[in-house]
Amino acid sequence: MRSTPQELAFALRSPTSGPLAAVVCALADLFEDPSFNEGHRALLSQLLAGGEVPQFLAERAAERLTSFASSLEDLHRQVLSDDARGLFDDLPSIEAPRLRRVV
Repeated sequence: MRSTPQELAFALRSPTSGPLAAVVCALADLFEDPSFNEGHRALLSQLLAGGEVPQFLAERAAERLTSFASSLEDLHRQVLSDDARGLFDDLPSIEAPRLRRVV
């Protein structure tokens, strides 16, 4: 049985739905991310169909998430440091659009 979006929204009103809300937010972000491809979606579907996350897989995922968080912290420190002045100099600049007056 498939749940409708309205049923899911109703379930999110529950005081115990914090973990469900976190998963829905993560999925919403994933579906917007172009790097989350069909292969990833198939793997996620298989995982959900299995009804559990094997311990070794949960551990690998936690390691990867920790590594990702660490790289974000490093980038954050670099951006806030005094040496950050030249950090973004090599990035391509975006030219602001010019407005034209059309009569």
